[in-house]
Amino acid sequence: MAIAQAQIGTSIGDIYTSTNNSATTVIFFCNTTSSDATVSAYAVASGGTAGATNQIIKDLTIAGGDTYIMNAEKLVLSNGDKIQASSDTASAVTATVSYVGI
Repeated sequence: MAIAQAQIGTSIGDIYTSTNNSATTVIFFCNTTSSDATVSAYAVASGGTAGATNQIIKDLTIAGGDTYIMNAEKLVLSNGDKIQASSDTASAVTATVSYVGI
């Protein structure tokens, strides 16, 4: 297994891009501030763009100092597929993706 990490900004940005085929095992969204932050996340096919049709988390509020763990289901990704995210507060939430090549 391996990990990818990114600080989530206010614009939609990459938190993980698959190289070859891979599967996520868990995604952590950690709010490192003392104030609440809201996060949205997307599973975007290679060459696609984030939007309502590929949103996997919509406006999730994470309390200050808390972590949301997304591990109920694995995401199987092809080469170039991405997990992207945005937050209402810049530099408040760090994403950590654990993944394995398949």
